[in-house]
Amino acid sequence: MTSQDAARREAAADSSTDWASDCGPGAGKLVAGVLAICASQESNSSALEAQLNALLQLAEFLDPDIAQHLNDIDTDSHPEILRDYISDILST
Repeated sequence: MTSQDAARREAAADSSTDWASDCGPGAGKLVAGVLAICASQESNSSALEAQLNALLQLAEFLDPDIAQHLNDIDTDSHPEILRDYISDILST
C-alpha cells in the first residue's frame, strides 16, 4: 500500500478487501486505517479510487477519527466522482 509504484498501490488496495474482511475486526480496522491514511496522501487518481473503493467495503471497520484524514484529499486534483466516494465513506 505504500509502494512508490502507483499500480502496486492500486493492486494492494484492490486485494486488501479480500483478506481483511476474512481476518476479523482487528485486521479490518488496521487495514481500513492504513487505507485512509494512504488515501489522504495519494496523488494518483486510479490508486486513490481503489483505496476509496476498498474503504467503502471496509467502512464498518473504519474509525471515525481516522476517516477524517480523507478531508485532506485534494479533490480538485482528481475526478469528481471520487468526491462521492469520500462523501459516502464519511457518512457511514
